[in-house]
Amino acid sequence: MTRPKIRVLIVDHCSISRNDLIRQLEINNHIEVVGQAVHREQAASLVQKMVPQLLVLTLESPGSENVETVATIMATCAIPIMVMRYYPDAQWDAEFITCGALAVVNNQGESALATKALHRQVEMLAGVKVIRHIQGLRHHSEAASKNLPPPSELASAYPCEWPYVLAIACSTGGPQALSKLLQALPVNFPCPILIAQHIADGFAKSMVQWLDSVTGLQVQLAQQNDVLCAGHVYILPPEHHLVVKQYHRLAAIPRQVSDVYHPSCNMLLESVAEVYGARAVGLIMTGMGSDGCRGIEAIYHHGGKTLAQDEQTSVVFGMNKLAIDKKVIHKILPLEKLAGALVTMADFGHPEGQLP
Repeated sequence: MTRPKIRVLIVDHCSISRNDLIRQLEINNHIEVVGQAVHREQAASLVQKMVPQLLVLTLESPGSENVETVATIMATCAIPIMVMRYYPDAQWDAEFITCGALAVVNNQGESALATKALHRQVEMLAGVKVIRHIQGLRHHSEAASKNLPPPSELASAYPCEWPYVLAIACSTGGPQALSKLLQALPVNFPCPILIAQHIADGFAKSMVQWLDSVTGLQVQLAQQNDVLCAGHVYILPPEHHLVVKQYHRLAAIPRQVSDVYHPSCNMLLESVAEVYGARAVGLIMTGMGSDGCRGIEAIYHHGGKTLAQDEQTSVVFGMNKLAIDKKVIHKILPLEKLAGALVTMADFGHPEGQLP
């Protein structure tokens, strides 16, 4: 049976790169560009008329009007959106994700390797379940008014004083899900939180700033030799992998050309399993692919506790489904109940004490 082609709509505010991109996409016999738009109103109309499976928004320069394009499309007709920028500035990346885009990528040119990566990205995102009216960021003044206790009251240098160490794995749909999860956790959450979210190079810093603005917890970009502290959220950068070593320090592992996922969810979760054993808690959330499944299994077999986001609240029920199918998940919960479960587990002082 012939596989149906993936229908792609391109929205390009400037035609400089449009023809090159169309040619690059259609080198793949399973991808077809079914329409082109030059402004958001035309894009919304063509989405209704052409019924594409993916919208690719190409940008030659940064600007708030590009964010409005994503917001308008997601509010009117909701379609998987990949933003491709031809400039290095990541200033607006977090806003694109907040408005509902599934991925923001930097154009890598037309080499064979770049073309293959582009085709893989299109195949991953096409047809992903999305919803309308993605919730925006809280107003900046809300974030500025959060009242954090002194670090000495939040942090502990010894694992025996932490209920557990939480390691989270997520991919497609993860940023939106993480924002809701972190917003729901209390400012005095007594555990360190490590997050491996598949993201494009250069995007981690803006993601940290965004997540820090929506939670009372302290969100930071994880780095080599960071010492874990309770109440801190560590976002792993994609430029290299990070793992936990002795004395609760993070160690960097160089990324290889052959690595499909970055940062590696498996490497992070496996290290947490080895270092913390029964005091490790793994959470695998929305995402495409298999990364994180092996790491969750390691936590399970080292005596830790494992949670998974359910299918109904996942943008992509992929990574978490694989872990559930392997029967290494103690509890499957909808997104809105994950924070409550984590707090309850922490209140009991030991992850093995209670699972709601």
